[in-house]
Amino acid sequence: MHNAEVRAQENTLLVVDQVGKQFGGLSALNNVSLSVRAGEIYGLIGPNGAGKTTLFNCMTGLYTVSSGAIHLNDVAVHNHKPHEVVARGFARTFQNIRLFANMTVLENVMVGRHIRSQAGVLGAVLRNALTRAEEKNIRERALYLLSRVGLDGKAQHLAGHLSYGLQRRLEIARALATDPSILALDEPVAGMNPSERRDMGELFLRLREEFRLTILLIEHDVKLVMCVCDKLAVLDYGCKISEGTPQVVQRDPAVIAAYLGGGK
Repeated sequence: MHNAEVRAQENTLLVVDQVGKQFGGLSALNNVSLSVRAGEIYGLIGPNGAGKTTLFNCMTGLYTVSSGAIHLNDVAVHNHKPHEVVARGFARTFQNIRLFANMTVLENVMVGRHIRSQAGVLGAVLRNALTRAEEKNIRERALYLLSRVGLDGKAQHLAGHLSYGLQRRLEIARALATDPSILALDEPVAGMNPSERRDMGELFLRLREEFRLTILLIEHDVKLVMCVCDKLAVLDYGCKISEGTPQVVQRDPAVIAAYLGGGK
């Protein structure tokens, strides 16, 4: 059976094929392969410095790959510019929140939505009927997304004035505004208390269902990952050392030694 037939049969959305990334003489990723099926919540775990964020950066166009390939919906996206990857349906959030602090909550989401706008620069300058209608639609969509992530009533607040946990939710709303098929979240519950973490886990599950999303999750909170993820991959020193369901991975001796056991 050809690879394309296998992917179609498995409903595979994202394929990372033997990806390597070097920085000078340092190998940050070493022949990492994984596949993510549509509708999965797929977790990427491992010790600090294992290569998780580097892999995210390769997937989303912030880094070029040194070797290998990344395909989304059977289309190569490795070594494409970040806005091109977003346009293909791949959105992400970051470890360090990257909001426009002096813009309103609503404006932050509307900025994310503009990648799907049709009016262009000339329309924006002339403010013609098409542009005004589109701007109204963008605003309505942004308000809807804010309601779905628990930011009702916060639209006119400055983003920088939100609590840390709400800023995380705003980042997710802005990513959703690009209409992604796959949403990559880089440590989205870091710095939160246990109650906030539980709420975020429930949010991920709800968003997956409502928006028919596939979610990629880098996270250090093992309890959260075990609760919400359908499948996990474990990186250590830039290599994938385990992959499978949470139940399988947590019993893997290599994982216990490298991650759950506190490193080598």
